[in-house]
Amino acid sequence: MALTSGVRLGSYEIVCALGAGGMGEVYKATDTNLKRSVAIKVLPASVADDAERLARFQREAEVLAALNHPNIAAIYGILDRKATGSHVALIMELVEGEDLSAVIGRGALPLTEAVPIARQIAEALEAAHEQGIVHRDLKPQNIKVRADGTVKVLDFGLAKALGPEGTSAAADAMHSPTLTARATQMGVILGTAAYMAPEQARGRAVDKRADIWAFGVVLYEMLTGTRLFDGEDVSETLAAVLTRDVPLASLPGQIPSPVRALIRDCLARDPKQRLRDIGDARLALSDTIAPPPPDGPARQPLSRALAAVAIVSLALAAFVGWWKQPALPPKTTIRFTLSLPPGQEVTSYPAITRDGRTIAYVTQQGTGDAQLYLRDLGSFEPRIVAGASGARQPFFSPDGKWIAFFAQGQLQKAEVAGGAPVHLAEAPYPFGGTWNEDGTIIYTTSLGSGLLRIPAGGGKAEALTRPDGAAQGYAHVFPQGLPGGKRVLFTVWGQGQGAAVLSLDTGRSDLVLPNAGFGAAVFQANDASRGRLLVVDGSSGVRAAPFDTARQAPTSIETSLLDNVNFDVETESRPWLAISETGTAVYAPGNPTKTSLVWVDRQGRVEAVGAGLDEYREAVISPDGIHAVVRHDLDLWIHDLQRGTRSRLTSGSGSNIMPLWRADGTRIVFASNRGGDWDIYTQPADGSRPAEALLKRPRDQFPLATLADGTLLYTEIAPDTGRDLWILSPDGKSSPLRITPYNEMGGQFSPGPAGGPRWLAYVSDESGQNEIYVQSYPGGGQRVAISSGGGILPTWSPDGRELFYVSGDALMAVPMQADGSAGAPRRLFDRSTMLFNHRFHSYSVSPDGKRFLMIQRDPTSIPRQLNVIVNW
Repeated sequence: MALTSGVRLGSYEIVCALGAGGMGEVYKATDTNLKRSVAIKVLPASVADDAERLARFQREAEVLAALNHPNIAAIYGILDRKATGSHVALIMELVEGEDLSAVIGRGALPLTEAVPIARQIAEALEAAHEQGIVHRDLKPQNIKVRADGTVKVLDFGLAKALGPEGTSAAADAMHSPTLTARATQMGVILGTAAYMAPEQARGRAVDKRADIWAFGVVLYEMLTGTRLFDGEDVSETLAAVLTRDVPLASLPGQIPSPVRALIRDCLARDPKQRLRDIGDARLALSDTIAPPPPDGPARQPLSRALAAVAIVSLALAAFVGWWKQPALPPKTTIRFTLSLPPGQEVTSYPAITRDGRTIAYVTQQGTGDAQLYLRDLGSFEPRIVAGASGARQPFFSPDGKWIAFFAQGQLQKAEVAGGAPVHLAEAPYPFGGTWNEDGTIIYTTSLGSGLLRIPAGGGKAEALTRPDGAAQGYAHVFPQGLPGGKRVLFTVWGQGQGAAVLSLDTGRSDLVLPNAGFGAAVFQANDASRGRLLVVDGSSGVRAAPFDTARQAPTSIETSLLDNVNFDVETESRPWLAISETGTAVYAPGNPTKTSLVWVDRQGRVEAVGAGLDEYREAVISPDGIHAVVRHDLDLWIHDLQRGTRSRLTSGSGSNIMPLWRADGTRIVFASNRGGDWDIYTQPADGSRPAEALLKRPRDQFPLATLADGTLLYTEIAPDTGRDLWILSPDGKSSPLRITPYNEMGGQFSPGPAGGPRWLAYVSDESGQNEIYVQSYPGGGQRVAISSGGGILPTWSPDGRELFYVSGDALMAVPMQADGSAGAPRRLFDRSTMLFNHRFHSYSVSPDGKRFLMIQRDPTSIPRQLNVIVNW
C-alpha cells in the first residue's frame, strides 16, 4: 500500500512519492534527527517476508554502504519492521536531477555533454569494481544528472543484493526484482533487457564485464539518441542483444575514432574480447576533446585534409618513438584514503613533495589550534611538526627537505627530518606561498599586500606585485612557482580577476584564465612546460584548462576532472588538492556548499528553517526577530523567519559579505568589492533602493557592529598589522580603536543605553591562539580576558547579561555583570556540525535569548579524510 505524506517510518517522515518499480516504492522523506532530505525505498513483500533473502540483503547493504564516491548515490542504512512497525526500507541519498533517460529523450547529446557524463559513470563503476561490487542493472533510468552536471549512479548492486540465497550469479540476475513476472507486466523489464550483456541474457555467470557492456550501450544511446537493442517484448529485445550486430556506422560522423573504438571494445559479445577494466574507458574519455566546429562549408575539405595530415604525422612520430624505445609497463592508478582521528577535520589545503613521497596536511579539532602533520606514504603513521601550532597553507621546498607554512602571524619553515620551526617573516593575514627553484620564497602577508619575495634562509622582503584596488585588483594571492623557476602563477581578485602569470625577469604579469568567481588556480605539469590549470567550481568539482607556461597565452576551461574536492568559499578558494611531479595527487574531499539554515535552542535541539541544502555562509537576525539577512554564497538575501519566504537583496557585479542590521531594522550594512577593493555599503532592507557607499578608504574594510546613534565598528586589514579595529562615527570620521601587531576581529558592542557606557567583546590572537577579550567602550580600559582555551565569535545576549562564544566543540555562555566582570563559562551544546568562521557573522541570537540561528553543515560534506591517487 502506498505511503502518504506525514507517515513516519522510525525517525523518517514521508514527504511525497517519487516512483515505483519492481524493486519497491521510492519516497522522498525527512530525517527528523539530522534534518536532511533522504530517499526511502520500501522493499517488496517478497523480500521483506523472506528471512534468508532479507539477511542477505542486509549483508549486501553493509558492503554497499562502504562505497564512498561522489558519483554513487550513498546508502545511509536499512530499517526493519522493529523500527517501522510495518515495512522494511532502505535509506538512501536523495539525488535531485533528471534521469539520463529523460535527457536522452530530448535527442542525441553532443560529444561535449556526453563525454563528461560517461566519464563520471565510468568513475562510479571503477570505484565499485575495485570493491568487488558489480552493478548488473546499469541503464539510463538508474543514472541521475544534476543541474550542475554531476552524475549519480543509483541502485548499485541492488539486483545482486536482492537475489535469492544460494543461486549462481547468473541466476541471481535472472531472478532480480527487475526480472520478475510482475515487473514484466509493468513494462520495467524492457529497459533492463535492453542493457543486458549477452552472457547475462543467456543466464550465464557475470562479472564486471557485464557492467562494461551496459556502459557501452548507454554511451551509444547518448551519442545517437536511439536505443541500441529494442523489441516488441522481452523475447525480441533479448534476441537482439544476442544476435544483432552493433551498428557503429550509425554513430554521428563527428564522433572521433577513439570513442568509436571504445564503444566497439565495450560491446564485444565475447567477454574475453571485451574491454577488461572500466578504468581504461575512463582514461580514454579523459583524453577525448571534442573537435572544433568547421569554419564553414567551403573550408571543410581543407580542414579535414589538414587534420588527416596531422593524424598521419602524429601516428608516424608515435610509431618511430615506440620502435626506438623499450616497452614500458603500463601504470596502474591506485586510490586509497588517509583517515583522521574522530572529531578532527582538515582545515587547510594539503601539500606534497615533488617526488610524491611525503604529504603535509593541517587538521583541527573544535576551535583548538590547528596542527601540521607530515605523512610519508611508506609509513603507517603521521608525525606532527612540533612547534607549528596554528599552522595553515603548507608548501614544500623543491628538494622536499623543508616544509614552509604560516602560523601565529608569521611565515615559518621547519626541516622535514625534524627540528624546531624557524621564523622567516611577518605575515599577519596570509594568502599562500611557494618555494621557488632559485632558493627564494614568494608569499603574501595580507589581502592587499601583493606578492613578496624573500630568501629562503631569511632576509629582507621585496615587493613583486602591487594591487591598486582598480585595474590591478585589490589582492594577489596563492602564488605557485612554475617549471623553470622564471614565472609564478597567482590569482587576482578584483576587476578582471582570475589566474595570472608573473615573469620574474620582466616583472610583467598577464591574466591567462579569467574567472568570474573566487576560485584560485593550481598548475599541474605534464612535461617541461605544458600542463593544465585546475580550478574548483561552485559545486566542489575540479575543472581543467590546458596551459603552456612557455607560451603564456590565455586559455579556458575544457574538462571536468574530480568531484567533491573541498575548498573555502571566502579565503582558501583554491582546490584543497596537491599534485606531485610523479603524478600522485592528494586532496581533501568535501563540499562547503552543502549547508542548511537551522534554529538551535539552548539545549542543542535543532529545528530546520526552510527546506533543502544551499550555500549559506552568514545569518543575522533583525532587531524585531521577524527577518534575517542571510548570505548565500557571495550575495545577500532577506529571509522572512515567520512565513518561510526569502527575497534577494544584492545582485549584479561584485561580492557582498558580512551583513548586519542597523539598530532600527530598516537598513543592512555590508562589505562589497563592487568598487574594486572591499568597502562598506548600506542598503534599505526592503530592497527599495540600490546600495550606496558608507565608507570608502584605501585597503579593505568590513563591518562588525552598529550602535543606535549610527556609530559603526569595523575591521581594516593592514599589510603590517593584519586586522585592526576602527570606529566610523555618525559624522563620517574614522578613528582607530585597537591597532596592534596581532589580529583583532569579531568585535561586538554590548546592549546598553544610547550614548551610555558599553562593553566591547572581540577576538585577538596575541596569545598565539584566538581568545575572547572584553574592554570598556569608549574608554578602552578595564580589559578582561574571557576565554582561556580558545574562543571565537563573541555575541551578546539581547539583555547584555550573557556573552556567548564558540570554543572547542561547544557553544559557551558566560554570565556578565554591568561592571564588566565575568562569571565562569559554561557549555551550552555541541556545535561540531555547525559552520563557524571567525571572520564572519556565523550565527545570531534571537531577541528573547532562547535560541540561535545557525548554519548546519551536511555531515557528508565535512573534510574528515584525505584521498590519495597514485598515477592520476
